[in-house]
Amino acid sequence: MRADTEAEVIDVLKRAGHWDDPTAWRLFSDNDNSFSVIGNQQAEAIAAFVEKIVNSVDARLINACYLAGCDPEGPDAPRSMRAAVARFFEGKGHPKPRDGRIAEWGEKATNEGRLLTVAATGHMPRNGQPSLTVADQGEGQRPDDFPNTFMSIQRNNKLRIPFVQGKFNMGGTGAFQFTKLQLVVSRRNPAVLDGNSSPRDRQWGFTVVRREPPDWGSKTSVYRYLAPVPIAGSELRGVLAFEADDWPIFPEAEATVRDAYHRRAAYGSLVKLYEYQWEGVKSNIVMSGEGLLRRLEIGLPELALPVRVFECRKGYSGHAGSFATNAVGLVARLDSERQSNLEAGEPIGGVIVLDDGKQIKLRVYVFKDKDKAKSYRSARHGVVFGVNGQMHAAYSTDFFSRERVNLSYLKDSLLVYADCSEIDGQTREDLFMNSRDRLRVNAVSRQLEDKLASFLRNESTLREIQNRRRQQATQDKLSEDKPLSQVLEELMKHNPTLNQLFLQGVTISTPFPPRGGRNGASAHFVGRRFPTYFRFKGLAADQALKRAAHLGQRVRVAFETDAEDAYFVRDIDPGAWNIRRRVPGAYIDAVDWITTGPKFGIAQLWFDKLPDDAAPGSKLEYLIEVTDPSRIDPFQMELILEVAAPRDKQRPSGPLTPPNANAGKGRGGGSN
Repeated sequence: MRADTEAEVIDVLKRAGHWDDPTAWRLFSDNDNSFSVIGNQQAEAIAAFVEKIVNSVDARLINACYLAGCDPEGPDAPRSMRAAVARFFEGKGHPKPRDGRIAEWGEKATNEGRLLTVAATGHMPRNGQPSLTVADQGEGQRPDDFPNTFMSIQRNNKLRIPFVQGKFNMGGTGAFQFTKLQLVVSRRNPAVLDGNSSPRDRQWGFTVVRREPPDWGSKTSVYRYLAPVPIAGSELRGVLAFEADDWPIFPEAEATVRDAYHRRAAYGSLVKLYEYQWEGVKSNIVMSGEGLLRRLEIGLPELALPVRVFECRKGYSGHAGSFATNAVGLVARLDSERQSNLEAGEPIGGVIVLDDGKQIKLRVYVFKDKDKAKSYRSARHGVVFGVNGQMHAAYSTDFFSRERVNLSYLKDSLLVYADCSEIDGQTREDLFMNSRDRLRVNAVSRQLEDKLASFLRNESTLREIQNRRRQQATQDKLSEDKPLSQVLEELMKHNPTLNQLFLQGVTISTPFPPRGGRNGASAHFVGRRFPTYFRFKGLAADQALKRAAHLGQRVRVAFETDAEDAYFVRDIDPGAWNIRRRVPGAYIDAVDWITTGPKFGIAQLWFDKLPDDAAPGSKLEYLIEVTDPSRIDPFQMELILEVAAPRDKQRPSGPLTPPNANAGKGRGGGSN
């Protein structure tokens, strides 16, 4: 464990007589073509490393389930990761939506994080690649179970456990591409062993995985692991094992000690990746900025369990707090630091809905400047798509500059987190690759892209900030080139019409209105945590909204409320939308809708298109509900759309004009 270079490991194995003994090495997953799967995993080293942490989170959840006397695959097992955290780590037998969130744990986050750790050892940045170790006090594995767990792929080990992230049994093999050697040490929790266990079952097993390059008889690399122990009645061999009541698998960083292998555990697992080859900053991994900590928090934007990160390389000096910190996930980190980093101090919330009716909740973070944005995300991570707290794909910041999004002035200071956890089954399979680092290219991903682009292009607060940034950029450019008066003087000299306008005293409006073209919303609005009303704009609470909806055009509806801006996006007790369409004899989940806000008491809903069965003269009836944990009954609103033929002349395409929060003209609830 204390070796920190591949050369040191090879030397130890040679002296033990194992490195050059072909009989001591067993094919990974007992398959000489395992590279076809291993080589098709994550394209980026940190995304691959995140899978190791995810496996440790799963191991801790499964262990807690066993200790609670619950079968992880049984009917009484929690149905989600958050429910498992609430039940097994918070003691909540009947979890509520606010439970199972580590952002509220305080000191408990540190205590639990000390049982799931990441440590850096070995080379300083100028000398080479550091080694990374992940350790957990999870369920652990028996030595003879290594071939079917750590050393396997494409088996159904966790497929029937509903509350874990890992489903595909890839074994975190994506990391193999970025290291030549990997150490695994593990001991099964004695409390979950049955009465038929053998003395070997209670030992610590360990092995080393190595990559063998293609030789004259093969086209691809082959992965093997150290397994020199004969197995009775089998041609295959098992991993090495040793007896110990406990073993120092956890790091420590205090005033008197800084060691990656100091705290002892009676069971659990350790995985060490030697000289791990990742691109980017390799300085002190617990420091803020563009280092490993922030990149882990991007890869795990909503961590299910806290992770304690330790810098154990000897070349760094400082006080104890300089070498250990908690990784809590990007969302929790931004929420705790939002006032000093974000425009208006809050993320912008929204919901988009796919054709299957599943909601994707959006959090849009607009940083005050690009330098603040760089502290939390790279240009590769403009839009982060997450499932159960883990990033599954991302768009680069170039997405914001596309013509149909048109937020180029926010490109360098924008981050969108799209929580896709509600998507399940075939839709999730169709949307994300099994490697959990990119989207597939198909109709589902195009639909998601279209809806996200529509949301960003038409979100009123984003338009306001975009206009403000554009105006500032124009002013900065003018101040750098010529005074404004000089520019106007030259324009008037060569343009008689413009000269005549100024002689008549005509006032010219700013080309970049601060609120998208209308009067700004009240800066004095103070929202409530739990609103007392949520209704169509300009109508009474019990009044239905009836209006025309033309085929081929977007339909927009505005609401007024006294809810705070973060009502739908906050972690604790968030609000929720439920929109259903009436069909003969029933209500069904509505599809193809998007919401944004509230902002200064105004929320918006729009349909980019009407249902396929909509025809001129027909009516579409919707029941819109908004609720939160404080309410017994939801706010209910009835929307009736009278379908009309397409207009002969459609209005110019472009972003929605935001409603005025204080005053407005025309019909209540907006128009299309």
